[in-house]
Amino acid sequence: MENFIQPLSLKFLGWFFLVVSAMVLAIGIALFRYLHLEGKLKQRYENYSLWNDVFLLGIWIVGFIGGLGVVNGKALGGTLLEYFCYVLIVLVVVNSATRIKLMKQQHAAEPGAGRFSWPAAIAGALVVIIPVVAMCIGAIYTLHSEAALQALR
Repeated sequence: MENFIQPLSLKFLGWFFLVVSAMVLAIGIALFRYLHLEGKLKQRYENYSLWNDVFLLGIWIVGFIGGLGVVNGKALGGTLLEYFCYVLIVLVVVNSATRIKLMKQQHAAEPGAGRFSWPAAIAGALVVIIPVVAMCIGAIYTLHSEAALQALR
């Protein structure tokens, strides 16, 4: 039986994750620098752990190195990129659920706010979840294809 879904181009996959990871890292570093210059870092980390940001930075570095490795045809690049995709799927789903929970709590704390719209909150989360998970699943599928396994030996 033929495959109905074709794997993505390995070159596209590597460049996509390389560029997206680089952009996220650059934005994160710029945001950190801005908070530092404005003296708001202490305020940020009063109720939020520095380790959360360090962990996220590390995950995006793994995505960057994985994309770079795939572009250069290195086997470790494929492994790192696959790991990055699994972690990104979990992070996006958990983060979306957490944000919906916080929205519900904030909504409940407002007097006279009316009913909380679960369909709207879930639809908003799915707008982010679906494309991220789809790209990650496509990447994992591609990295397990015969062509990718031969190219990344």
